[in-house]
Amino acid sequence: MKPSEVAQAACDKLSFTDSATITLANKFCIRRYSMIWDSCLWNDTLGVISTPVTNGTELVTLDQTVTATYASGSGYNMFLGFPVAARFTVTGETDGIEIPAAEWVSFFQLDPNTWNNVDSRKSTPNNFVNWVRIIGASYGEAGVPRIKLVPTPNTDGTLFILGKKQSQMRQFGESTAISNDSDFELRGVENALMAYTEGDLLEYSRQYAKAQAKFQEGAAQVSIMKDMERGQQQQISRIIPDSLYDYTFQDIL
Repeated sequence: MKPSEVAQAACDKLSFTDSATITLANKFCIRRYSMIWDSCLWNDTLGVISTPVTNGTELVTLDQTVTATYASGSGYNMFLGFPVAARFTVTGETDGIEIPAAEWVSFFQLDPNTWNNVDSRKSTPNNFVNWVRIIGASYGEAGVPRIKLVPTPNTDGTLFILGKKQSQMRQFGESTAISNDSDFELRGVENALMAYTEGDLLEYSRQYAKAQAKFQEGAAQVSIMKDMERGQQQQISRIIPDSLYDYTFQDIL
């Protein structure tokens, strides 16, 4: 389903037939889709990029378009919104190591000299820190993320990044996303978008009570989407025991 089809269906339900309202509904739909996209780490929003890293590279710009995705048929070149996980593979080797994300303050509390880009401190990276995004005409409306490798690598390698893709509206802007009018990547999002778009149209018509009911319906549909992610896909189920904290030491013996 496409944004234009959701907008038309919402207008049909509310008996809005003029072209101006349909155009407005299309905008509402695109904005709500971006909101739902950003609200959760959906499987369909994940993508992978890889970038070469040379000895002494301190900051890495993640400006490659996504090469592998969970969803297919997106129809546009996607940048990452932010990294989720990373792996560093030394050139010439086949097995890489995971480099988890960390907060800036952690390194200053433990060893602030880890940040120093000097030969005595260089080593195989074991962490990365999210850095300031880089903005430019070639990077779309929202720019692209950068990361700082900690410590600075002392060898050449390849960095593999699993991250969340940017939505069309965030990357290209509202007008381009509307003109693309491509199928939604998020599965099961149509019902939520229908409710939210109808709510926005009712709010635009100053029917606030009815709009609020539709917003609640939209939120319920997003919850159903999350349940679909957890319950209707293959996953590893785990039983986590819980304690009522009323046992004594004698109960264990």
